[in-house]
Amino acid sequence: MRLNNFETKYSLGRLLWVLGLSILACTLLIKYLFLWFPKLHSTDVALICLALLIIFLSPVIYAFVYRPIIMQFDQLKVAELKMREFALNDMLTGLYNRRGFLTFADKLMKLSDRAKRGLILIYADLDNLKQINDDHGHEAGDRALVCIADVLKETFRNSDVIGRVGGDEFAILALEAKAESLDVLHKRLNENLKRTKYNVDSIDKLTFSLGLIYYNPEKPQTIEELLRRADVLMYEEKSY
Repeated sequence: MRLNNFETKYSLGRLLWVLGLSILACTLLIKYLFLWFPKLHSTDVALICLALLIIFLSPVIYAFVYRPIIMQFDQLKVAELKMREFALNDMLTGLYNRRGFLTFADKLMKLSDRAKRGLILIYADLDNLKQINDDHGHEAGDRALVCIADVLKETFRNSDVIGRVGGDEFAILALEAKAESLDVLHKRLNENLKRTKYNVDSIDKLTFSLGLIYYNPEKPQTIEELLRRADVLMYEEKSY
């Protein structure tokens, strides 16, 4: 329910109307109690009146006090979750943004350190994004970025951390990996990208430059250090 509907549904006027009906019903019942049971003791009548008042007012209190408060708390929680999602996700590609990637990559590295299981970090840079934007427009550039994101989602598992960490840069942290997997993973990424159809004007295929490194939990490093190392390797490949 929207917040603006909240005030309409639970307005003061409606509350007073329902409250008035409840009190009227309670008053009529008390009146007929005297007619039906004329020998009731005054103490008994007072207790019965109190019980009836509680019975009639309980639904009113629930509907107009307790339930609206709970609903507002629920709406605030949903809004907070959406804000967190926007803060950690890249809206264009659906991947984590840089902040989201660093947050979850750090957690994955801690898991790797505890379990003594290796990781592979891949740093990918979409080639010629500026030229695509200049020659074909920013919409074509956005489509290229989404295309790269789709290739990464296809290549890696849901348990791996994938993020767009810059304008044309992506990073992936994969668990349960071995150093020997670097070449295989590099080849698989390029093959998946070659199979992807982009087709914007004269551009048939996209390419990206990759920097891949293995993280050994026996030699701890921070995620920032790994990114710097992978970035260097990526630019070395780009310069060839």
